[in-house]
Amino acid sequence: MGGSLQTICEPVDDFSRLRKLVRSSEKIVVISGAGISISAGFPSFEDMRKSKQTSFDRSLYSSSDEIIRFHSTVRGMFERLHSDLTEPSPFHKVMDELARSRPHFQHYTQNIDCIEQLLPDLDAKTIRLHGRVDQARCQICNLICDFEPHLQARILKGQRSLSIGKLRPDVLLYGEPHPDEQEILEIAEDGSRECPHLVLIVGTKLGIPGARSIAANFCHAARSVGGASFWISKEDPVSSVKVLCDYVLIGDCDKIVPLDIFKLSN
Repeated sequence: MGGSLQTICEPVDDFSRLRKLVRSSEKIVVISGAGISISAGFPSFEDMRKSKQTSFDRSLYSSSDEIIRFHSTVRGMFERLHSDLTEPSPFHKVMDELARSRPHFQHYTQNIDCIEQLLPDLDAKTIRLHGRVDQARCQICNLICDFEPHLQARILKGQRSLSIGKLRPDVLLYGEPHPDEQEILEIAEDGSRECPHLVLIVGTKLGIPGARSIAANFCHAARSVGGASFWISKEDPVSSVKVLCDYVLIGDCDKIVPLDIFKLSN
């Protein structure tokens, strides 16, 4: 592509470039956001902030009301994850097939919902950039343990946690440094050095600088080997992100691209 850009607003293209890259690429990277989980019943961070459900800002721990709302939100997401009604989205299933068939497939997600746990092959190749609802982390010693809803219930009732230390959901808040930042950056740097041939940026605005930087490195690496990057989202990327992409597909990620493109049998 040489960096040229094609914007496709309706699913009328034959997607020949994408189809060819899916079939020929051993190294595929997906960078995802909340858009891939909407159809699975999980709200986006932005929707939760707009509804004042929780701010996801680091300052929330200075307000007891905000703490209660935040812990209630995380507990609700945890319970949704373990509900018999929860089904991975069509795009999650597509990624699971890629994870099984491509030894160098990687999925970097900004989501905390952990839907990938329902798809073990995908889960094994998922790097979570902003934490996860199924874990808690001690803010004193950095110990990680399983999320325990009954402990969160004590917090919601205004009672002190029974645990020694300072456990809280292992979810990155806006403005916080990531406790695993160095490890994530090393994984991403190793991945970009391998130069993926196909990069898919799906269901995200890439508004968080860290995720945007990781995406930029992968997009540049793909171009360096004649590959391409695809933006797949309901909204146009901002100009600083648009220049990274070779194709911009505007629409629902479960609908804008014919998902059978990702099946090797076709």
